[in-house]
Amino acid sequence: MARKIRPAARLGTAAAALALTFGAMLGAGAPASAAAGEDLVVYVSDTDGDDANPGTRGAPLRTIAAARDALAGKTSARSRGTVYVRGGEYVLDDTISLAGEDHSWVTYSAYRGEQVTITGSHELPADGWRKLTDLGADELALPQYTAHERLDTAALRDGAWVYDLGAQGVDPGTLYKNGFNWVQQPFAPELVVDGSLETLAEYPNGSSCETTDTACHLWGTGDKWKADGPHDLMNVDLIDRFGAQGHWERSGTTPRAQFEDKKQTLPDPADRDSWSSERMRTMTPSIFTVGGRAAEADRYQRWAPEAEPVVDDLGGRGLGEYADVPVQLDPRWIEDIDSSRYETEAWLSGYLGNNYANDMVRLLSWSADRLYAKYPSMYIPQDEWTKVKVVNVLSEMDAAGEYYIDRYQGHDVLYYVPDGGTVAGKSISLMTFDKNFFRLEGTTGVTLRGLAMTGSLVSGVQLLDAVDTLIDGVEISNVSMDAVRIGRPADTITAMPDYETFQGGRGNVVQNSYLHDLGGGGVLLGGGDRTTLERGDNVARHNEIARFSKLATYTPAGYLYGVGNSFEHNYVHDAPHMAVQIMGNDMKVNHNHFYDLVKNAGDQGVVYTGRDYTFLGNEVAYNHFERIGGSNDAFYMDDGASGMRFHHNVVQDAHSGVFFQSGHSNTANDNVYVDVERTGHDMMYHQKGETSLPISNAWVVHSRFNAFLDVREGEKYSATPETVAAWHEHYTSGEHTYSDGAPIVYPEITRWYVPRVAATGEACTAADYATDATNGCSRATVWDSADSLYAPARIEIDHSVVIGGDEYRAGSATFSAPSATYDLARWSDKINTNVVRPASVADAGLDADTLKFSTSGAVAAAYGEAWVDTWNRHVTTDGTGRPERGDAGELWAAVDRAERVLADAGERGAPPLREALVAETRSATAVGDATDATQGDLDAATADLERATERFERTVPPRRPE
Repeated sequence: MARKIRPAARLGTAAAALALTFGAMLGAGAPASAAAGEDLVVYVSDTDGDDANPGTRGAPLRTIAAARDALAGKTSARSRGTVYVRGGEYVLDDTISLAGEDHSWVTYSAYRGEQVTITGSHELPADGWRKLTDLGADELALPQYTAHERLDTAALRDGAWVYDLGAQGVDPGTLYKNGFNWVQQPFAPELVVDGSLETLAEYPNGSSCETTDTACHLWGTGDKWKADGPHDLMNVDLIDRFGAQGHWERSGTTPRAQFEDKKQTLPDPADRDSWSSERMRTMTPSIFTVGGRAAEADRYQRWAPEAEPVVDDLGGRGLGEYADVPVQLDPRWIEDIDSSRYETEAWLSGYLGNNYANDMVRLLSWSADRLYAKYPSMYIPQDEWTKVKVVNVLSEMDAAGEYYIDRYQGHDVLYYVPDGGTVAGKSISLMTFDKNFFRLEGTTGVTLRGLAMTGSLVSGVQLLDAVDTLIDGVEISNVSMDAVRIGRPADTITAMPDYETFQGGRGNVVQNSYLHDLGGGGVLLGGGDRTTLERGDNVARHNEIARFSKLATYTPAGYLYGVGNSFEHNYVHDAPHMAVQIMGNDMKVNHNHFYDLVKNAGDQGVVYTGRDYTFLGNEVAYNHFERIGGSNDAFYMDDGASGMRFHHNVVQDAHSGVFFQSGHSNTANDNVYVDVERTGHDMMYHQKGETSLPISNAWVVHSRFNAFLDVREGEKYSATPETVAAWHEHYTSGEHTYSDGAPIVYPEITRWYVPRVAATGEACTAADYATDATNGCSRATVWDSADSLYAPARIEIDHSVVIGGDEYRAGSATFSAPSATYDLARWSDKINTNVVRPASVADAGLDADTLKFSTSGAVAAAYGEAWVDTWNRHVTTDGTGRPERGDAGELWAAVDRAERVLADAGERGAPPLREALVAETRSATAVGDATDATQGDLDAATADLERATERFERTVPPRRPE
């Protein structure tokens, strides 16, 4: 099926054009004040501006911060401010901070579509670069160039260039430990060449490998990836040092086992709190036996110095029988590394203890055939999961585009292999800026429009408690974390009940923008209050988000946290991990085109949610999922996620459509699956055994349920009667609706319960359970009841069109005494119902380009014309849901003419006609900026504006001679 990239939006706005009109009428005076209803205008230019200037078009300011200060306290909803930024590059030393009412109601806009780039990167001009082979022996003997000897073959040295960062006063930055569930820290400086991020020197090379391709990574056995791993790195003494996987939580030897949710069964309540991230970093690190490609020609012996680490801490980092396991807690560092022979700070980056979340460990040293790490991985490292690269290794800098910074002992020299063998003609910069470009806190009505922002080690734009912000037509690239954050997440991990976002504000919109080449994600959409179910109404729409999650996992193109936020009409493509994560209520993920995603992960989905029975009212609809990597799903509903509606989607070229994991009231109806191995699958808590209580992740499941739907006095996460009443009303009244008008109703939530011991009110455990128990923990109350939180009731997968693949594969669990078989059909009569299996796309009557159905194909025959009409009215092909835009060139020419006429006339001409022309200019500019304006719309607006301009011109008296 064809895919269409959205047309680029013009960078301009109605508000901006009107501001220009008033600015011209105000003339060259400083923008100190304006009458009510007039706009204040300030101009900025990096080429001929000066912050001592008044900020007019003829005498602009030089910095955006100065323009902000010039308008501070002077703007309001009736008298907006506009900062016009002229074309050029604006290098920031600090964040442009906007706070409170004084900095509200201002638009920061590129002037008339001129190219404006805001950057935190340091340019590395060509005259600072030296070809390595051009350096003489005396220069190479200088201490800062000691590392060059690690490039010890002609092939490695040829094409390598160096830049002395220290001599130029450029901060070389630091590498920090980052990874899934670790508190995120700024990433290391990154090299940007001609607008694209280059590659930190690595082994093996390559980023194009699919999930099971072994060429691009070092592997263990590969068993959990269903790959034939070459045994490059195999873990040593796993059982003795960490405990078996089956009881690793009880061993307490890994960071993941030291989070609160894994410690609730410890006998001493004082031991049940989470450790700090700093303390977790002192835990048991990996030791590997080297083989495969790592051992070829003793390759690994270049990655770290030779030494067996001295262990100063003899234990105390595990629980019970593992309390005295020796660890390299803070191994005595190997001093005076011979940096001419050995790497001084290599890291392993990738998957170590699972296949869904990355981690990083630093390489400490090697001895014999063992490789020692510094820092633990979040989970127990395991051979079947291991899939990593060794990064930050100069001795592996053997491909065009690779670079390395030698920070050892203050050397601060950058090594780089440019494409084509030369730096000549290339624009090269180093990202060292560790701040946001813009930070808005407590503002209202701020607009950022038409600006390009690039080069930050953190997130690009941060909004905190902001209201009605519009980020329109921007380009954000080469940032190490997220492009835009609306709100801020808690520092705890996503598995914890107290994980939430704060300060999300409301009514903020990111639209028509290009967000790409991101270490983290696209747009974090926090906002709304889960206690009251008040909506945030923050939106990301009509954006292209590409090549994200390059440095971290669980950093999607769209994070949906809180209540009532939307991710719609976006084109999202080319990433190793998920595209959208839902953690909240009443969210919409609609009309998006998801392409070429989840390419290097397992146990994942393009859209992911999990671990909460109270994430209700979420909708994933009218999307096109195309090319899903590995054995992953289009929509993954993990660990009890409930109340999810997946409808009118096309899933194409994927392993699986949907995954249901033990939740309630999830539906996957009215979807089309093309070349999908199976439309869906499931897992039930029952599959782990009838008496296997508590269920997996029980404390989190219970706590989140109790936070909103069950009043339990004295419990850490307990709802109030008011909260429960509000939730019951919200999800039973039918007042709230999905995008197609269907009511969001879950009347069953008034009856949901956690199976509990009748006498104590405590959750049922294996010790309490019996098939026919009378204490509240029987099969009837735990597993059979549709209202038990452990029974995946009211699941539907109905009206599925399956072309070239297989149907839904239901899991099952078998119990004994008395015998019973459990699958989803036990609680629902709509599992794999109304399936249509056309022989081909053509037989289905589906147009591969438009994704519309004819009224004469197999689908219309099976479902009827009303179903086809509903499908055709909603489903779109381009990820934008809008028609092709017309040519606005003549319209903008008419706007330019109207503004010149108003500026030349000054106060002359009839006031009513002047007001009419200003209004018509505003209207025409709005049409020109509309993302769905057709050619007819543009032509009509052009004609109306030209008539208004001619009428006004006829009333303007001639100027008196000078």
